Amino acid sequence: MHQSKILVADDSRSVRAVLRRTLSSAGYDVILASDGLEAVRSAQRDHPDLVILDIQMPHMDGYTACQEILALEESPNGLPIVFLTRDTAKHLFVLGTQLGAYLPKPVTDDTLLSTVSDLLAQRNGVDDSKSMTTLATAGTDSSPSTCIGGETC
Repeated sequence: MHQSKILVADDSRSVRAVLRRTLSSAGYDVILASDGLEAVRSAQRDHPDLVILDIQMPHMDGYTACQEILALEESPNGLPIVFLTRDTAKHLFVLGTQLGAYLPKPVTDDTLLSTVSDLLAQRNGVDDSKSMTTLATAGTDSSPSTCIGGETC
């Protein structure tokens, strides 16, 4: 079984470090990018199984990076995109639903990992009945815990 590759693009060094630690400890191969342009180049070179994108980044924003990364995709099952951002625009929920998920920062490690796991299972054709429930409610857990983004959820 191959180790899933996850591309993380965020202009915050601390967010990238936390995401790397969280995802690596769960067994994922993590590729980091500090802006949208670097994310597109990494996607072209490394062929990730899932992409986590911030929206507001220098050189190329997350929307443009998403569009360019998806244009590179050749998999019939599509490439899941997770928008992990402080941006709260209403269309992000719809876009996340269409392309993968939208997780508002800060997000708990558990929410991130369950979302990633469910999206990868869907991409790989694994029937996971809890996937849709988990994705539909991602980021809505109100219990306090450690969060990605440096705050308490």
